[in-house]
Amino acid sequence: PYLFDQGDPAKLLLGVGGRDLPRNQQGTALVGDPRNDVHAFMTGLQLAFIRAHNQLVDRLRADGVAESDLFEDARRALVWHYQWVILNDFLPTLVGAQLTAAMLTDGPRFYRPRGEPFIPVEFADAAYRYGHSQIKEDYQLREGGRRFPVFPDLAGFRPLASEHYVDWPLLFDVPGRPPAQRAKPIDGQLPASLIRLPESITGAVEITAYRSLASRDLQRGQGTGLPSGEAVARAIGAKPLTHKELALGDWQDETPLWLYILREAAIQSGGDRLGEVGGRIVAEVLVGIVREDPESYLSNDPSWRPTLPSHQAGIFKIRDLLVLAG
Repeated sequence: PYLFDQGDPAKLLLGVGGRDLPRNQQGTALVGDPRNDVHAFMTGLQLAFIRAHNQLVDRLRADGVAESDLFEDARRALVWHYQWVILNDFLPTLVGAQLTAAMLTDGPRFYRPRGEPFIPVEFADAAYRYGHSQIKEDYQLREGGRRFPVFPDLAGFRPLASEHYVDWPLLFDVPGRPPAQRAKPIDGQLPASLIRLPESITGAVEITAYRSLASRDLQRGQGTGLPSGEAVARAIGAKPLTHKELALGDWQDETPLWLYILREAAIQSGGDRLGEVGGRIVAEVLVGIVREDPESYLSNDPSWRPTLPSHQAGIFKIRDLLVLAG
């Protein structure tokens, strides 16, 4: 019950002034997954989705939907639009239109959950950590405003400062606005702020290397027994990159999967998107999970198309969902 607005139970509760997540007296966000408050961007996205849900409630109510159906209808509409964005906006940008189209038409080749969807360790502990290589040292959050370093300014798990409320066209291209800030290339190089994480993030460590997010990612892969990047390439029928191509200096063993995926992206696309191994893992899992979800639009109505307004006719992107949020 603490997630809902008592004055309008079909809506989700917002924080102070509608510009932060709802929080308890200790500043802890009242959301389904605490990780959605991990940093200012994640907090902002979670907030945007709450606001979008509430906007959908207003739209459906104006259309005459029964009060008893408002929450569920709004929830379904938001989830389906989000799934559409992931599969038709995010995924083609990240792995390429050709692989995305093949995956949506033919389905995954290797991700076979057999009715029990799960997140493979190859995805969680390697491929989907590609974004660590894209993080910049600082970001501009408001038009005309100053740039904020990732640490300590944008760290999460605390009330969202008004100056950290994100103006989304600075991060996503919107017609009529200047081009958004670009992420770093996916290339295996992390910014200094992620190589020297603050103690507030890592806690006390005895070995300095443990402050490095790169070290932590590599240790995570080793701890979960991930196969090498070369092994995964062979398994999916791709030609493994050579030691010379990977340019890892004196390293002679096969390459940790996470690092292989980053170097592969740099070699095969200049860091603009994931390569054969990384793209295959991410595309298989994201498409597979949506296909296996009995409530998804792919399972219920594969011909469904977004119904909310968009900047470009027939094309619905994350920017359009964020505009709905206001």
